[in-house]
Amino acid sequence: MDLLVAGGIVLSLVLGCALCDQLDSANNAILPQIYEYEDFYTCRQKFKNFVYCVSDTTLQPNTSSNLWKRILQLQSNRRNFPHDQLERGLCLNEYYDDVTLNNDTYKLLDTYISNKIYNQYGLNSHSKINFCWTTTHFTQHRTFGECFFVFISLLLILTTSFATWKELNNSATDSIIIKSFSVRRNLQCLLVASKPNSLPYLEGLRALGTLIILIVHSQLPIIRMPVWNTEDLESQANHVMFPLINSANTHMIQFFFTLGGMVFGISCLSHFERFPEFKIMYFLIKILRRLIRLLPVYAFIIIYQATWYKRMKQGPLEYKFNDYCLEHWWTNLLFINNYIQPTKPCLQFSWYLGADFQLFLIGSVLLMAVWKYPLIKNPLISLMILAALSTPAYVIYNTSTDATMNFDMRHALAELRTYDHFLKYYLPSHTNISSYFFGIIAAMMYMKFNRSDSQHIIKQLLQKLLTFSLVILFSLNISTTFLPFVNIDNKKSIFNAIFGSLLKCSWGCSYSILFLVFELKSKSRLINVLSHNLMHFLAKISYCVYIVQYSVIYGLYTNFHVPMIYGGFNMLLLTSAIILLTLICAMFLYLAIEAPIVQIGNKYITLLSANNSSSKNVIEIKPIKQL
Repeated sequence: MDLLVAGGIVLSLVLGCALCDQLDSANNAILPQIYEYEDFYTCRQKFKNFVYCVSDTTLQPNTSSNLWKRILQLQSNRRNFPHDQLERGLCLNEYYDDVTLNNDTYKLLDTYISNKIYNQYGLNSHSKINFCWTTTHFTQHRTFGECFFVFISLLLILTTSFATWKELNNSATDSIIIKSFSVRRNLQCLLVASKPNSLPYLEGLRALGTLIILIVHSQLPIIRMPVWNTEDLESQANHVMFPLINSANTHMIQFFFTLGGMVFGISCLSHFERFPEFKIMYFLIKILRRLIRLLPVYAFIIIYQATWYKRMKQGPLEYKFNDYCLEHWWTNLLFINNYIQPTKPCLQFSWYLGADFQLFLIGSVLLMAVWKYPLIKNPLISLMILAALSTPAYVIYNTSTDATMNFDMRHALAELRTYDHFLKYYLPSHTNISSYFFGIIAAMMYMKFNRSDSQHIIKQLLQKLLTFSLVILFSLNISTTFLPFVNIDNKKSIFNAIFGSLLKCSWGCSYSILFLVFELKSKSRLINVLSHNLMHFLAKISYCVYIVQYSVIYGLYTNFHVPMIYGGFNMLLLTSAIILLTLICAMFLYLAIEAPIVQIGNKYITLLSANNSSSKNVIEIKPIKQL
């Protein structure tokens, strides 16, 4: 292992030096600035009838130009920006008197930019306007949808305020509405630890995973932002270790699929032990409880995205971060948005909710089979492992996609909506079954180990198995650093299919073994930290954090003065602001929507199931009395 690590370090240094030399030679040319934006807000304040336009400018080929040759050289590397595509944001009032928005305006803009670029760089160009803003753009009337969202928001605020006031004044009432919407009660529930028979460390892991996802999502939009120092972004994307970081970022979502499979599996298998008699109503109630928790907050944010979101991002970046909730909201509420209209998504991050719900239904069918026919458990585990390995491999081979999500700047600038691997392999639930299946298998193993008298031996075996799985995981992921230098034909590639399948499965398998090691491990500082009440607090609002983060992140990004400077301090400041705003919004969503409606819904479901059980008992007892 030491020799392997030392060899990797030496190889990284050699490749890094070679890459730096290449970048230094490429940077000697004076390249056209990719982004040039005049200040939008100054233009709007300075001119009463302002006209501000953002255009895409395409440089025309010129084989006799050394600058064009340098541009082609840079563009041959897919991790670099497309340097023949430039963005310009102009306040037209600064150049033309009494300018108005019409067809002549587009010609004037094209002429001005073309002359400027030719004078500076000796290259011809053609400009296409993306969007223009005028005074009328900001004087639109309120729509019915916007008024409806305000009505719902006010209703929730008044209800929670009234219920809290009644609680604080100790008014005696049995109203479920008052009890459920009381902020004091819901805050007390947030601060209470989970039940003693649950796995508290899993909630800590869920909280940490959610925070990591939030941090990653907070920094992704910077790729599409107009920045002065695009070369700094390129240098990071061209770092020799960037594929390893990109692979970890790509497969982070497998953590949640594995965790979801394990939590769901333990919940069901524990119920099977207490109640061996098979009842399909148990799974129907589980589905209903899940929908009651997911849909209210989900629908509230979708209404916001379909109505007020467009007003929150009015400015020069408005067109960059389009959301399609007004048109495709139904795909989200039916949890099919990872298959239907994935290139025009409503709440782009919510594809995970669709995939997770579909995997939940698949897991329910499998566990129903185990409950009904206990003897099929071992053969079913074998089939699940086979499906986990073969399904991703088949998809990669059949669709001729990459083995893993390689970074391509053009795809990143399009929010991955033009990337086949993202659409055909990353989003669908059937390509993510490996991690969910490994989570369910881990739950089965946990239930078996928990009854075993030889837990000491099991702990040792799991530790060795975890070490082995981590070595495989590290080896497969470090291999991704060499993929950009290997010329592989993606068309029906057996290598891509096998490598991609093993890479994805290694993450789910390692996570599941890690969870088992944590559970069977004696008390430690790490377990204590993960089981802390603060972690449980964050875990309880994690769903609201995931739902609201898109609105916060893109609402904040689209209101910046651009171009901005990309750097560590700015990213730290921006990420901190996003985390704070997201947690505040998530708290309001939890206290005003999720917690109250879940309490009300669960109470009525419990009454419904109790009445159902009582009616069945009456039906069964009557024949006995007649006999």
